[in-house]
Amino acid sequence: MISLRSLILLSFLNLLLSSITFALVCPFTIQSLDSGSQEEHLVFLKTSILSIQSVVSDHKEMLIKCLGRRVEKSSPGQGIFSSSSNNNKPDKNLITDHSTDGKFSIYSGFFDKKFVDTLSKRSDVNFVEKVIKIKANYAVNNTVIIEEDQLKKRAATSTPTQNGLPYNLDRIDQKDFPLDGKYNYPTSAGSGVNVYVVDTGIDIKNAEFEGRASFGGSFCAGCSSTDDNGHGTNVAGIIGGKKYGVANKATLIAIKVLDQSGQGSSTTVVAGLSYVILQHSKSSNKKTVVNLSLGGAYSQAINQMISLCSNAGIHVVVSAGDDSSNACNVSPASAPQAITVGATEKSTNKITNLTNTGSCVKIFAPGVDIVAAGALLTNSLSKASGTSQACPHVAGTVALIISKKGNMNPSLMINELITLSTKNILTNLQNATPNRFLRIPSP
Repeated sequence: MISLRSLILLSFLNLLLSSITFALVCPFTIQSLDSGSQEEHLVFLKTSILSIQSVVSDHKEMLIKCLGRRVEKSSPGQGIFSSSSNNNKPDKNLITDHSTDGKFSIYSGFFDKKFVDTLSKRSDVNFVEKVIKIKANYAVNNTVIIEEDQLKKRAATSTPTQNGLPYNLDRIDQKDFPLDGKYNYPTSAGSGVNVYVVDTGIDIKNAEFEGRASFGGSFCAGCSSTDDNGHGTNVAGIIGGKKYGVANKATLIAIKVLDQSGQGSSTTVVAGLSYVILQHSKSSNKKTVVNLSLGGAYSQAINQMISLCSNAGIHVVVSAGDDSSNACNVSPASAPQAITVGATEKSTNKITNLTNTGSCVKIFAPGVDIVAAGALLTNSLSKASGTSQACPHVAGTVALIISKKGNMNPSLMINELITLSTKNILTNLQNATPNRFLRIPSP
C-alpha cells in the first residue's frame, strides 16, 4: 500500500518532470526560425540516454509540435523529399528518420544556426553536423562493347583457375611480379555472401552478373533504379563479375546514393547505410559486406555510420580517395573501423600519384586501367582508374575469405587481410602509411 507521503512525492516528481519537458520541448517555434538561412543537418542522438524516457524529451514531439515539421522514415526513393512530392526541390518541412535501432536516434532536416546551436547543447544529443557533398572517386571512361554470346562463352568455361585475365586479378593471387597469366581463387568464390554496392547503382542486366545482382534501393534526389552513370556497375563488376570479378559467385545489391553525375551527400550515404543495417538485421544470412567507392570532406556522421555497421557485424570496405593527401582527413576513409584501400600502379609496385595515404589506409590493391562490367551500353565493359577501383578488389577478397573460412568479426577480418597481405614491397609511401598489398586466400 502506497503511503500518503509517497503519493505526494510522486505527484511532485511528475509535476517537476512535466515542467522540465515543457521547457525542453519548445526551444524554438516556427516563427522564431530564420527561413532564409536554413541548411540541411544530420542529428545523432545519444542512444544510451534514449531509454530513459521520463527524463529525455521526445525529439519527434518537439519537431512536430514546435516547428510544425513532418517526420517520415527514410525509405528507398525518398531521400530528403516528401513521399508525396512530385518535384526535385528539397522539402524543408520534412524531417527524415534514419534510425537503425527502432528509436528516433538519427534524423536529418533543414535548420538555422540558432536552432542547431540549441540542439547541440542538449544532453541527449551526440552531435549535429552540416550535410556535406559526397562524390564518386573517378569518371567512367573508355567504354567498349562486348557481345552477349561472348560473355556466355566465358561463363561456361570459367573454372577456379582462370587464364588470360586482366592483370589486376592475376596480380592479387601472387606475391610479386612477373605475372603468371592465371587467377587462382577458392572454389567457393564468395558464394552466399551479400555485397552491398553503395554507389550510383548497378546495371543488373549486364551478363557479367549472371542474375546475381539486384536493386536494393535509391536514396538520392530524383534518382532512378538504374545506373545512369556507370561507376557503380564498374565497381560491382570488379567485386563479382563472372570474368572480371574477384568473387564471381557473390550476391551483389545496388544501393544508389549518387546521382547521374556521381554526386551525393552525407545524408544520402547515411540513408543508404541505415537501409543496409536494417536489411542485415532482418536477414538470417549475416554474411554482409559493404563497398563504398566514394568520399568527401571529413564527416563525423558518415564515420559514425561505419561504426554502426561494424558493430552490427557488417564488413565495410572504403576507398582512400584520390587527392594525393592524407586519408585520415576525409570520409569515409578516416573511419577507424573501415577497411580503407589505396591504389597501386599497373606494372610496378608503386602507389599511384593520386591515391591518398596515411595511417588510416589498411591495404593497397590495383587501381589503374581496371576493366569490368559497364552500364552505359548493353553488356558493355568499362575501364577506369582510382581508389574507387582498388576498393572493390578488397571487398571481393572479403567475400572470398567469408565463403572459404566462414564469417568473422569485422576486426578479425582486418587482421585476416593483413595476415594474407604481401608486406614491404610498395614504394612511394608517405604519411606513415602501412606497407601492405592485397593477396587473396589460396584455392
